[in-house]
Amino acid sequence: MKIVFWGTPKYAAENLKTIVKAGHEVIAVVTQPDRKRGRGNNLSPSPVKEAAIDLSIPVYATHSISKDQKTKETLINLKADVYLVVAFGQILPKEILDQPKLGCWNSHASLLPVWRGAAPIQWSIINDDAKTGICIMSMEEGLDTGPVIEQESTVIKDSDNLEILTNRLSKMSSKLLLRSLEKIELTKGLNKSSRLKQLNAIDQANLKGSPSYARQITKEDNLINWNQDARKIIKTIQGLYPNAYTFYNAKRIKILEVSISFDNNQSKECQDIKNQSKTNSIPGEIIMINKQIGIKIMTNDYPILIKYAQLEGKKATDSYTLSIQSNLSINDKLGS
Repeated sequence: MKIVFWGTPKYAAENLKTIVKAGHEVIAVVTQPDRKRGRGNNLSPSPVKEAAIDLSIPVYATHSISKDQKTKETLINLKADVYLVVAFGQILPKEILDQPKLGCWNSHASLLPVWRGAAPIQWSIINDDAKTGICIMSMEEGLDTGPVIEQESTVIKDSDNLEILTNRLSKMSSKLLLRSLEKIELTKGLNKSSRLKQLNAIDQANLKGSPSYARQITKEDNLINWNQDARKIIKTIQGLYPNAYTFYNAKRIKILEVSISFDNNQSKECQDIKNQSKTNSIPGEIIMINKQIGIKIMTNDYPILIKYAQLEGKKATDSYTLSIQSNLSINDKLGS
């Protein structure tokens, strides 16, 4: 069974490696073009392209597959049986979806129909969802609307950030893709309708959850709003890891790890301190700097503890070291 793999980030690259390691024949990879990355703004290949080169698989890069007639014709001539799409980053037109004999299949990192779109992992954390997962679906012209043939869920832990959850979902995706490929191969000779029936595909209207859209993350999303409640800020920092940031004295500070400073089970003395902080401090204000504990900062409701951060032009460090680097003091206000 000849496979063309479509993908771009590290998440997808791990899927590609697993599929090849399992013995499947990937005859080509389609990915996004090289991008400027890092401080030097040098052109760098996508992680999927790097993986394909290491695996000696031909790579085709396209800015827009819907307008790229040359790549379309190349793909037609490959006569692939299956297209697998994992975080490719472009919407595939109908003429592409109709090419492979055994269909075009997408591994999507959410429990559809929840969080269709570009950034499902980020928004599931930011939204403080209890769980997320992977769905393998048959692709159609709509945005992540196709019937689902495999799905698996995972609890979103309080300790999960974008990197941790992405790695876990990538492993789940690889496993479900391998299982799906075994079943898809058994549908040779069937038309699309009969294939979906044999695969027990489930229309998304019959799945739990209401449709929602996980729009692309923008630079503006990464700016922390200290006027929000503590848990909302924490989930935003985790969901955007490692890119959530604030300002102090016009310098950008990335906030990498935080936690709520107090919880509801602590002593009355701690509760009194918390209530006092709520009354006397304003969101974004530093209310404690401690060498062992770190920086404590007020939000709209409860204080949060900054554990690790990164000052513009410096390496990531503990927050006490950050306070020295940034010349921070108690009563200073982040966000300005």
